[in-house]
Amino acid sequence: MELSKKTKIGGLIKEYPFLLDYFVDKSPKFSKLKNPIMRKTIGSIATLEQASGMGNVDLGELLLEVATQIYHHTSDNITIINPNESPQVASSSGEDRVEVLKNIVMRLHNGASIDEVRKEFLTLLHNVSPAEIGQMEQKLVAEGIPETEIKKLCDLHVELFENSVAQSALPELPAGHPLHNFQEENKVADEKGKALLEAIKGAKDPLEFFAAKSGIIAEIESLAEIIRHYERKENQLFPIMENHGLTAPPQVMWELHDDIRALFKKARTELAEDDLNSTLDTVHNLAVAICDMIHKEENILFPMVFEIFSDEDWAQVYEGEIEIGYAWITPGTDWKPVEGAAIQTPQLGEISLDRGELEPHVINAILKSLPVDLSFVNANDKVAYFSQTEERVFPRSAGIIGRDVSKCHPPKSVYMVENILKAFKAGERDVAEFWLELNGVFIHIRYYAVRDKDGTYLGCLEASQDVTGIRALTGEQRLLNWE
Repeated sequence: MELSKKTKIGGLIKEYPFLLDYFVDKSPKFSKLKNPIMRKTIGSIATLEQASGMGNVDLGELLLEVATQIYHHTSDNITIINPNESPQVASSSGEDRVEVLKNIVMRLHNGASIDEVRKEFLTLLHNVSPAEIGQMEQKLVAEGIPETEIKKLCDLHVELFENSVAQSALPELPAGHPLHNFQEENKVADEKGKALLEAIKGAKDPLEFFAAKSGIIAEIESLAEIIRHYERKENQLFPIMENHGLTAPPQVMWELHDDIRALFKKARTELAEDDLNSTLDTVHNLAVAICDMIHKEENILFPMVFEIFSDEDWAQVYEGEIEIGYAWITPGTDWKPVEGAAIQTPQLGEISLDRGELEPHVINAILKSLPVDLSFVNANDKVAYFSQTEERVFPRSAGIIGRDVSKCHPPKSVYMVENILKAFKAGERDVAEFWLELNGVFIHIRYYAVRDKDGTYLGCLEASQDVTGIRALTGEQRLLNWE
């Protein structure tokens, strides 16, 4: 429904009875509405604009709060029609809006609370499309505002679309379209997020917590499949967005992905330590973060990419997403990519190596046979190759080929990648080495500077390997044992 300054109070309360309590709590002047006769008489003619004056309440604030009450009680979509003080902001130029948005970001950076900037933010973006939000974020980054600071606006983005301003609904998409796959996963994620919140409701004291613990763990592990959903976004949607000049929104959203990954890790640790209060807080924050991400995707990201991606772009997304896989779902087959978008296979012909000659398909088969996940970044810092080994450590797809390597890593670790490449190019280092444990798997990662015979830097080879089994080896095995 639409909500404006001309909306009648009586009709609102009749359709949404819970609003009576809201109005009475908002101002003593509204207490007369408790009288059914008053609701039928004054309520039938009094508008929200008149009510704001009668209750000495700001109209914009009243509209937003009424919309929020309706959404939280019913999940109905509410469209707020321009409050009286906002036209000059909503109709301002893109440059003006970016400047206002930049000021909001800097106020948040300097310690202002979300509540302090909420009204200004929601008024500013009242009639802005998702694509324009992405463009504004892009301009902020171009002006030197870090993605980490822009990320602080994301809670307001969620509230903006929950309160239903100029939403860009997607058309009904055929089953199998990449966006339809993402939407189907979101439906499951939303259900699982709500199930997780229900699981912790009955765990308020130690006895209830221990009784519910196994169920909470099961819900978390089931919900953790959402990470595959995020990996497809990072490897398939983000590279193409960057090709269209939208580099800021992917980086901001990747930061949020990493926040969710960190919450999964924190929740697992706290559950293992039986930390009741911390666990409940973390699990609650995890479920809410995932549900908020669903809103960001459905109302900002998906309409944005639907507007700018071509048929060829979607064919490229489709090509790579099969490699990465899906969370919970089996995609439909109603949608098919346009023809002619298949990746070209190289022509056969022997390639001379230092010792011997091999055909390209043999070289490819050898690289795929290695129990190591390989990727190569050329001298211009563009991803030129990754191996199709079954021993894949990190998800990759064809969407990253040609992508700037700095865009292929979480924003928090980009500086480290850049430092390694800088040292390799300067000839200061030839190897960088890391190791870490992920969910009980021990991963060894090495970066090698690749140079030709005269020392010219050709690029960087990354080799990642699951060495859990190797680390566990003891003694000797000198005889063949295939059992």
